[in-house]
Amino acid sequence: MQAVLEALHQGDYDTAFEVLVRALALAQGEEAAEVALLLAEAYSLYGEGGVEGVNRALEEGLGSLPGLEAHPRYRALLGEVRALEGASEEDVRRLLPETDDPQALYHQAQALMYLGRVEEALEILSRPLKLPAFLKWRAHTLRGKAYERLGRAVEAAQAYREAARLALGMERYWNLIDAAAMFVEAGLGQEALEVLREAAQEVLEVEDPEDAATRHYLEARSHLLLGNPSLALEAIQQALEKERQGAEPAYGTPLVHGQALMQLGQPQEAVEAFREAARRAEGVDRSYALHELAVAYLEAGELAEAEAALREVLRDPEYEYMGEACGDLAEVYYRQGRYEEAEQAARQAIERGNEGGGHLILGNIAYDLMHFEEALEHYTRACEASPEGSRDWITAQQMVVDTLAQLGFRRPDEILSRSQAVLPYIHPADEWYQTLRSYAERARGLMGSRTLN
Repeated sequence: MQAVLEALHQGDYDTAFEVLVRALALAQGEEAAEVALLLAEAYSLYGEGGVEGVNRALEEGLGSLPGLEAHPRYRALLGEVRALEGASEEDVRRLLPETDDPQALYHQAQALMYLGRVEEALEILSRPLKLPAFLKWRAHTLRGKAYERLGRAVEAAQAYREAARLALGMERYWNLIDAAAMFVEAGLGQEALEVLREAAQEVLEVEDPEDAATRHYLEARSHLLLGNPSLALEAIQQALEKERQGAEPAYGTPLVHGQALMQLGQPQEAVEAFREAARRAEGVDRSYALHELAVAYLEAGELAEAEAALREVLRDPEYEYMGEACGDLAEVYYRQGRYEEAEQAARQAIERGNEGGGHLILGNIAYDLMHFEEALEHYTRACEASPEGSRDWITAQQMVVDTLAQLGFRRPDEILSRSQAVLPYIHPADEWYQTLRSYAERARGLMGSRTLN
């Protein structure tokens, strides 16, 4: 059976099945039972498409060797198939054996995954199982799926990468793509790009448009994570071209196209991309695309369109980023001079977890009304609530400094420290850069004169 094992590992399934079927027709007794089990394992690789084949192979094995139903691999394979067919957990567990047989344990893990018992499957897959090559890499792939379902993206990526190391041909390629996707989900753009380069070198000559579109899409997302929007734009344009060549259009492709254009400061062009993403998307994905579209409208100064898109987003009770949407709607109202509605939306943003964005708008309203003490309080809270380097944090820091200046350069040490903290995040050509430097210089002078006194 070594030739069959090698064929299965090489992905030459036609040869493997031909040899197994012929061998099963000639073999008897224990030899026939072993062939039947291997044939059932081969069929199990096809998931739902292999159920009938697994059942037939197990029946033939049982006919060749009465008592085979007690064999750990027989029971594990039967449990896997029953789980796939939708049998109850109780019925499946009755079939799963207490065993140290590595192949039986692999199929038991697969059955547990079908049952949704991911942690139990992961416990089995974390053991050092001595499996034949065609199952060894698949065990790492299954482990990657388990980590992915548990939201442990980095560990999933590492498992997929290990699977790719052991797999061959397109199986290696697809595991590298899965690893890259998980690195992207974990926010590790550089690691994702490294894996994608490996994938590109692997089977580029036989890469179909669907696979190529996915690879370019992940490359674009990786570049966005690394702050390289120009490279992201090049990659996502290649993904869009692959869709024109026959790849299934996905909502994520124009979405990333729009995100790259936004980072490049082209909101009007991004609007068209986000419109296409919203047209393709369904359910919560559509709400996410509409939110991106609203932000693009906001940046492009198309406030009525931004308001309409955000109102549609807020009608989706399952949308995850309600606080951010309320904050953006508050900004729309603020920029339209609708202060009462802006304040109401800002407070809703705070209630829904977007403290930074909400307090920033409340600070802007108070500042415009020359209620500087109130504005300072809101801007300070916005700084505290927002991640360093984020848009809200930068704006809030700028406004704390400016408000302190409006209050007669109160607390010059704070003006200096906040200016120094935020300046590295501002481009020297931005008017705020020179404004903050001027405030810092004056604050430094005031601190010096007070020291001398």
